[in-house]
Amino acid sequence: MALEVKWVGHATFELRTASGRTVVIDPWYTGSPVAKDPLPDRVDFVLLTHDHFDHVKDVAELARRGAKVVTQPETGARLKREEGAPEDRILDMNLGGTVSLADDLQVTMIPALHTSNTGVPSGYIVRAGGFTVAHLGDTALFRDLELYGEMYPIDLALVPIGDHYTMGPRAAARAVAFLKARVAAPMHYRTFPVLARSAEPFVAALKDLAPKAAPWVPEIGESRTF
Repeated sequence: MALEVKWVGHATFELRTASGRTVVIDPWYTGSPVAKDPLPDRVDFVLLTHDHFDHVKDVAELARRGAKVVTQPETGARLKREEGAPEDRILDMNLGGTVSLADDLQVTMIPALHTSNTGVPSGYIVRAGGFTVAHLGDTALFRDLELYGEMYPIDLALVPIGDHYTMGPRAAARAVAFLKARVAAPMHYRTFPVLARSAEPFVAALKDLAPKAAPWVPEIGESRTF
């Protein structure tokens, strides 16, 4: 089934399933130095990888607009306590768990190596119809990613390449190889001066380390239907 994937900028992606359900991962529209799109009026689901401002900025507002937010209990509690997120809009889960958000939409929370103000960092494996997306969140390289590549047929891997706060381009290419992803897209770069400015080193590293993976390097605001 078709899945439309849009890069909003930084680690923010919008997914639209064949049945019309919308998912936003790590929504940062408001105040983002790179996002061109306004904050959506309404989405169905938000997936939050960790509690840092450049990932959690618009989560509470989208919850107030009706989105169901998937996050860890500690982060959900903070969003309700400090940012007024509605109680019934927070869906707690934790590492290793899988939740079915709809008949054609399941998400599995996987680990990431990073830090977080609450909870622990994570990524997600999203299965939408017959298509599987891995969003790795903010992470360093770790070999357990290879296990997820064995367990799931990863069609699209969304991987941070910016270095400094996450893994850099070559480590990101190795992560793609571990996942055995068919297509790989870079994220978490270009946003701040300290981050990598170009995806070219990542694309070059893919040819060396994960030659079976096709690169997709979207422009900010660009979407593609798989």
